[in-house]
Amino acid sequence: MLGKNNWIVNLFIILLAVAPAFALGNGNMNMLLVSAMCLSPYFIFRFPIIIGKIDFPLLALGIMMIAFPILLHPETMRWSTVLYSCLFFTYFISYTRVLYNSNYGIENFCKILKLLIYAYCIVLVVQQFCVLTGLPVFNVSNYSPLSPWKLNSLTSEPSHSGRIVPIIMYFYILGREADLGRKYILKEQYHEDKWLWIAFLWTVLTMGSATAFIFLLIIMLKLWRSISEKSIIIIIMSCVVAALLLLQVGGVGNNNMTRAFDFITAVMTLDEAKIIDADGSGAHRVVQSLRGAKFVGLSNVNDWMGYGVDADVRLIPNWQSSYLSGGAGAFYLWVNFGFLVALIWWAFSFFMVFIKSESLISIFVWFIAVFIVGGPNNQVLWLTIFLSYTYKFLNNK
Repeated sequence: MLGKNNWIVNLFIILLAVAPAFALGNGNMNMLLVSAMCLSPYFIFRFPIIIGKIDFPLLALGIMMIAFPILLHPETMRWSTVLYSCLFFTYFISYTRVLYNSNYGIENFCKILKLLIYAYCIVLVVQQFCVLTGLPVFNVSNYSPLSPWKLNSLTSEPSHSGRIVPIIMYFYILGREADLGRKYILKEQYHEDKWLWIAFLWTVLTMGSATAFIFLLIIMLKLWRSISEKSIIIIIMSCVVAALLLLQVGGVGNNNMTRAFDFITAVMTLDEAKIIDADGSGAHRVVQSLRGAKFVGLSNVNDWMGYGVDADVRLIPNWQSSYLSGGAGAFYLWVNFGFLVALIWWAFSFFMVFIKSESLISIFVWFIAVFIVGGPNNQVLWLTIFLSYTYKFLNNK
């Protein structure tokens, strides 16, 4: 019976890791995942156990996110937004039950992550072939003919794939280390994982997303001691040359690496104008987070219990135009639901993502994949939490 639950564990992970075009609804909402989240409470009743470090914080978050707006700002209550958060909470709670009641091992974990990276690469290559030949692009979403090589692969947009693939690779490396009982050394693992590295680097380097280069820093930080090994240099150079040839055939230039570097440099200055100038598309969340940080405080009841659902959209102007909806970025929960909710969420998510043996890297992962997102209504964010929790659970077991 325990072994039969292993495929369910994989299904939970897969549904978070992909967002196929056919399943996307209004606002690019992944209806396939939403359907699974609605059905997931079955496993809470099927495996009635209590996991305090998971259940209590998420239950408290759900109660406060419903109660605070109703008590203080009932006119702002938007049930779809709050219940969407609660669906993610129950999905994770359900997942922990299935994981506890399975014999899922580190080998299973590495295998599914490896298959996901191959799947992302294969879909991207098919999309690139479609662009080259003029065929209708397969599984396309948020596509613009003005940026023909900016392709979404298995999610709703390139920036999401640019986050997911490096995160998956990071946890694959951690899983391999747990399986090997030592650090992952590129020179020694090269022959076994050669095709995986090619698939990973091809996807990251050619999907047309500057975000992918920022998240590639996770892998570079993880493997910096062996990043100069001859094997990985050969792989990187081969992928770079192939990518440049592909882009030249398509008649477009690729400045994503430059954009990523300029953007990171600009963010360090905390200057809104420089951040916007460096990367307009990537500036939204960072600039809105800076504005959210200036807005929040601890001086009144609204600071502690929130200004109401979606209040940040009204209270904090958009950096592009006053006619567009604004937002608080990383401080979304603080503005809308109060400091108490934000504090519990930050503490819970940090505890889930933090890995003691990878302390600096896991803090970085939490910051760019969880904290900066702001609220819990994000598929990539929860994939990070799921993978981190799974790795720690299996490693401890």
